[in-house]
Amino acid sequence: MANHLKKPASLLSGAASAVTTTASAAVSATVSGGLQAVRQDVDSLFNVVSNIVRSSTNIADSLDLKQVKSVDLVEDNVPQSALKPSYTLLKEIACQMTCHSFNTWNAHESVVGILEKLKSYTWDAKAVIALSAFALDYGETWRLTLTQASKKENALELHVFRLAQEEKKLSQSDSDLISTLVDRTLQLINGIITLEKLIANKSYTPKDLPALFKAPRDLYTYWILLSLLACANQLSQLEWNIKSEVVARLKIVLTQLNADLDEIKRQKEALEDLSWRFDAFRIPSGIVELLKSLIFSKDVTQLEIINSTTKELVTLDELKTKNLFLFISGLDNIEDEIWSLKAIYNSISNDKDKKDYKILWVPVVENWTSEAKEKYEHLKSLMPWYVVQYFSLIKGYKPLQEEWNYTGKPIVVAVDARGKVINKNALHLIFVWGISAFPFRIEDEERVSQHWNWLWIEAFKINADIQKWVRQYNGYVFFYGGTDITWTQRFGNLIEAMKKDPIIKQTESYIEHFNLAKVDITIQTKFWFNITNSFLSKTQKVDFNLDSTLKDIQTLLSMRTERGWALVSKGENVILIDFNEVMMSVVEGFENWRTNISMSISFDIAFKDYYDHVRRTVPRHCLHFQLENIRSGVPTAFNCPDPTCGLKMEIESVKYKCCHGMHYDEHATENGSLVPIATGSLQTTNEYVSTPISKNKFT
Repeated sequence: MANHLKKPASLLSGAASAVTTTASAAVSATVSGGLQAVRQDVDSLFNVVSNIVRSSTNIADSLDLKQVKSVDLVEDNVPQSALKPSYTLLKEIACQMTCHSFNTWNAHESVVGILEKLKSYTWDAKAVIALSAFALDYGETWRLTLTQASKKENALELHVFRLAQEEKKLSQSDSDLISTLVDRTLQLINGIITLEKLIANKSYTPKDLPALFKAPRDLYTYWILLSLLACANQLSQLEWNIKSEVVARLKIVLTQLNADLDEIKRQKEALEDLSWRFDAFRIPSGIVELLKSLIFSKDVTQLEIINSTTKELVTLDELKTKNLFLFISGLDNIEDEIWSLKAIYNSISNDKDKKDYKILWVPVVENWTSEAKEKYEHLKSLMPWYVVQYFSLIKGYKPLQEEWNYTGKPIVVAVDARGKVINKNALHLIFVWGISAFPFRIEDEERVSQHWNWLWIEAFKINADIQKWVRQYNGYVFFYGGTDITWTQRFGNLIEAMKKDPIIKQTESYIEHFNLAKVDITIQTKFWFNITNSFLSKTQKVDFNLDSTLKDIQTLLSMRTERGWALVSKGENVILIDFNEVMMSVVEGFENWRTNISMSISFDIAFKDYYDHVRRTVPRHCLHFQLENIRSGVPTAFNCPDPTCGLKMEIESVKYKCCHGMHYDEHATENGSLVPIATGSLQTTNEYVSTPISKNKFT
């Protein structure tokens, strides 16, 4: 039980612990009925009864020995109410309130006794029924007093009547005390009704409004009954100091109830605000409304957005017609993104057909320290586009996470002037293709990445000769690499020897090769970084596992950490790609298939035929790839890109692996090749499994 509801030892002496431990247990005995009961309409009955009690209090205050003041009574027009306690029940409770003296020993037992009688009702119904029972005696007593006093015409009779009422006459201080008790009790009851109404609204859960479900409705009800019990005994000569303590305690309880109601109201408003933001994300009604829901308060009239070039605020009218690329990020390590976006900004700024496209930076910072503000100003100085200047965590942070998959890494959300999202993250598309993928829709990814364009655009950056070999000569190009320098050198030497073969010259087969492992490590890193971005951009499609281009990218990514790999193409058309064992065997066996090359059988067909032969004799290689420096959310699972496999790749962290249903001891090798494990053997490390299912690892 909350400390603020504890009674001081001086209050109700023997019942002092009643509101701490004993009361908690006793009141809990009635909880099952109170919490499980179906809530009835208590408002109508409460309105009528509370008016009676308030009127009776006014009557009590107006009576004196000299004259009876005119007091307006409430009409007894009782509306139909679903809550209709029986008269017998009310009289029983009224008797329990008045038939026993109110003292330090029985107050708690009396309250618990009333709660037991009402255990089948909700907490607000308990309070209102108890108030109704109280009004039977309290209200009627003062009505009769007024009625009888006003009817006495004979002075002697009036004198005798007043003598009879003398015992019931209260001092002004006592009357004020009772009025205060009644007023605070009615406030408590009104608060309990509010709580129960919200509880009865099944649309709220403890997660939505935690303060509502934590509010001690049982204790509030307990104090309501205790106060009514004190008021009901007002016509007896009692220990008024006890009532004074009840009044003081009610003030504390009422303060806590009001604090609970205020917190519930705040949480309810926050919930409604969040609901509005989610709706704005899902059903946009314009770019301005979307920006409000993402960043600002709902009723804001001027968005704090600065044009970094002019240093002026951007007007709402100016924003209404714009298509925006929302660059959403923190403050750390975003220089690469700024650099890439500057190229986009320069292109759209110099093209009148793109004048309605703008870039807007939305910084997401939870704690705006002075250091953070300094960093913000520095980054803003690097950006010539629109910038949000809002030094609080954006209001739509939760829908940003859930609807746009924001994880703290930079994203670029492409949004049209209607507020409709056309790409939840165009950043990878921008990294790989630049302005050629404008306006960075999902379908633009399809347009610019047909076949193996994603590979060649990166390969051309490494060496301009590759573009000439591929596009000008439409030659056969071997593009290879690996971690084993000896392997890549030997592979290159064999290709060089193949180029000089008479049959190759006779058939005019133009062959070139390029060893990726020979270039600077920085260039290699950039190459794989951009390939990874191509992959991540592709994964935004709903059916990304059905995308053949994505499977090609997966296959190449799986080569990155291998000791050797190679792909062979005819112009831009990649014929095949595989690991060191197979590709080396095909090249080493050139003498076995060179005679198949003729004017009618091209080099690529002869190569592929022999490759297929070798492929059947070499154990299948596990495919695995790792995603590094991921900029945004990553799909949870991928299928193996091997067209003969297609099994799901298991996920453990950010490294994918698939052995196509086979199991390999990666520590046992024969001539550098993996040796299959017999099905059913159990390895001692988590890297292996014992069942003959796909060895799909994501480690």
